[in-house]
Amino acid sequence: MDKLTIAFGVKYLLASIFAMYQYDILIGVSMLHKTLGFGEPGYPKLLSEITDAPPRIYVKGELKLDQPLIAVVGTRKATPTGMKMAEEFAWALCEKGFGIISGLALGIDASAHRGALASGGYTIAVLGNAIDDVYPVENKGLAESIIKSGGAIISEYGPGEATEKNNFLQRNRIVSALSIAVLVIEAPVHSGALVTARIGGEQGKDVFVVPGPAGDPHFEGSHKLIRDGAILVDSVEDILEDLNLT
Repeated sequence: MDKLTIAFGVKYLLASIFAMYQYDILIGVSMLHKTLGFGEPGYPKLLSEITDAPPRIYVKGELKLDQPLIAVVGTRKATPTGMKMAEEFAWALCEKGFGIISGLALGIDASAHRGALASGGYTIAVLGNAIDDVYPVENKGLAESIIKSGGAIISEYGPGEATEKNNFLQRNRIVSALSIAVLVIEAPVHSGALVTARIGGEQGKDVFVVPGPAGDPHFEGSHKLIRDGAILVDSVEDILEDLNLT
């Protein structure tokens, strides 16, 4: 094989790699993001099965789908009690071999990610904005920690794409699709977590809800879910039992 052929082969290989991985910066740390198109190798099977699957997703970090994921969701305006519950449930679920998926929002989402990280477990954050940005800005450090821990940040929105208000509700279908069940912790009546729970139910996922004090408006949406048929749980053991994993 002559030098010209070798040089052309190397150039072609590098071009192929960078067609798949685009370089950008996350919090000053050099990162690569990978683009996975629908029907292509690596595109998540669970995501491809929903009727409104995104045509492509962008991934930073390691998208590992060899363990079951539980979606942990709830209000952005969480109380200290709610955030503590989210961390504790995420930690305990990771100890039982689950990964945690959520939306990197303030409140319950962020607490669930932190609980997973504290246990040394795996977590995926689904953005409602472009892959080359982190929103809210308060969670940039958390996003970096997820990447460094071996977790993943994913989005259906490519670099530089404008953020629309509806994007954050749209991403909920991805959160639930990649999970085997949805766990709602502290959701008032207008919480976006209720959308995730509804979509999860439509996708055939079990929907679990941690109840709060009677009459507490922070849990009004949670209690409505229970009245509508969601499964009340107050421990990880309850979840395992309902998933027939005990």
